[in-house]
Amino acid sequence: MTKSRGFWYFLEAGAIFLFVAAVGIGCAGMVSPPVSWIVFAGLLALHLGEIPTARRRLAGKNLSAARIIVKTTLFGFTWRLPVERGVLDR
Repeated sequence: MTKSRGFWYFLEAGAIFLFVAAVGIGCAGMVSPPVSWIVFAGLLALHLGEIPTARRRLAGKNLSAARIIVKTTLFGFTWRLPVERGVLDR
């Protein structure tokens, strides 16, 4: 089942929120800063690990490697999957 564009944009906003929250809760003193940076690094590692899959699956979509790397790093599968399925253009 293909979700609407709004659904995928909502998930992309959630991905950015997780990155900001991971650092923000450490800076606000809610958890120790090293813990928040570890969470941030974990999220980043998950998204970076998805880059080979994204490059392989989006090879025929006429997207630059730089665009795939940046958007996958920021949004992960919430960007790759709808572009792959044709729900989002780029």
